[in-house]
Amino acid sequence: MGSFVTRNQVRRQLAAMASDYLDIGILRPDGRMLLREAWTVSQIEEAIQRLRRENAHGAHIFVRPHGTHALSLVDDLRAETIARMTDGGFQPAAAIETSPGNFQVWLNHGRILFDHAFSTQAAKELARRFRGDPSSADWRHFGRLAGFTNQKPKRRLRNGLSPFVRLHGNEGRIYSAAGEFLEEVKSLAKTSSFERAARTTTRVTSTEESVRPLTEFQRDPRYGGDLHRADMAWALHAVSRGLPEQQIRDEILHARDLSKKGGAARQLDYAQRTALKAFSTIEPLR
Repeated sequence: MGSFVTRNQVRRQLAAMASDYLDIGILRPDGRMLLREAWTVSQIEEAIQRLRRENAHGAHIFVRPHGTHALSLVDDLRAETIARMTDGGFQPAAAIETSPGNFQVWLNHGRILFDHAFSTQAAKELARRFRGDPSSADWRHFGRLAGFTNQKPKRRLRNGLSPFVRLHGNEGRIYSAAGEFLEEVKSLAKTSSFERAARTTTRVTSTEESVRPLTEFQRDPRYGGDLHRADMAWALHAVSRGLPEQQIRDEILHARDLSKKGGAARQLDYAQRTALKAFSTIEPLR
């Protein structure tokens, strides 16, 4: 990949990330990380030849927004997953192929996530939802910069060469499900204390009479009208009483009007995610 192509790939990716200041990470083969913080796009473009030399000598070239920002990185995805994300309202601002068939995407939430813990929780929820790499899900994780080579030995091509990191999408848009998704993350954060208590709860064999109705949770003033929290709290309660996943999903799906979440597929996805989250929170009886 020549200098002109590298420069073009870098320029397009940085434009899609839409950050005034960025950090560049140069991870050398000996494990040393050279960090260049708060660079402008112009500074990065001026350094491309130096970055190319570092890359040619085995260094990885990474980028991330500097400071608080509006982006989340989702790593280790397949092309079909990105297509599913796009169909579901999670259109990437930038999609980068880090090696043949392996991608990472940056999602633009449309507003800066000033709370680092909340930004990290959003990244973790995206990784969980789309089966990305959970170890790459935090508020300030580096992603690869397009136009350079991926120097991981296990990513080498059959001819022994390192694959180029290529930009496949750079629309730079805010994904359409951003508002709804951030509200769901906020609701999950508010139920964290409930979940901590639930983790010590074992599931018991029950009859349906021992499970309180979902509408009771939705009317409970403790949740302040936040129906996401109420649904999750009820799902945790239902799991602890031994209710099966399908029944929990169906109850959430039909207990109230979910049309604000979109079509039938989006509504079913919400009910399924809530049920699965509850099952992953409460340890089954052994």
